[in-house]
Amino acid sequence: MAYQRRITTQSIRLTGSPVASGSSPVWRAPVPCTIVRLHGYRSGGAGAVVNAKVGAAAVLASNLTAGNGAFASAVPTGTAGKMAAGAVLALDVISGDATTVLIQADIAIDADVNDLP
Repeated sequence: MAYQRRITTQSIRLTGSPVASGSSPVWRAPVPCTIVRLHGYRSGGAGAVVNAKVGAAAVLASNLTAGNGAFASAVPTGTAGKMAAGAVLALDVISGDATTVLIQADIAIDADVNDLP
């Protein structure tokens, strides 16, 4: 049986005047996987601070300041990005006054691609 690593991306785009702080569940892991990078982008306002959670645990040790006009990125350290099968990923706006926020998580799935739902 051939195994291949596959990267999937889960993201959310939020708008508001400004975007409210909060957590938005976006994905349930079908198999064990790892968040390999978190990206943040914002427009309008003076800033936006973002992170992600697996269950109740933050993915990044330090929150990410979303870039204006370009994506800012950060990599989880240690085992912070590990997700068990069935774990829920939530993307979080921690603070800021941006009118648009985009948060994206890149997730590596190490499983037989034919077995994924």
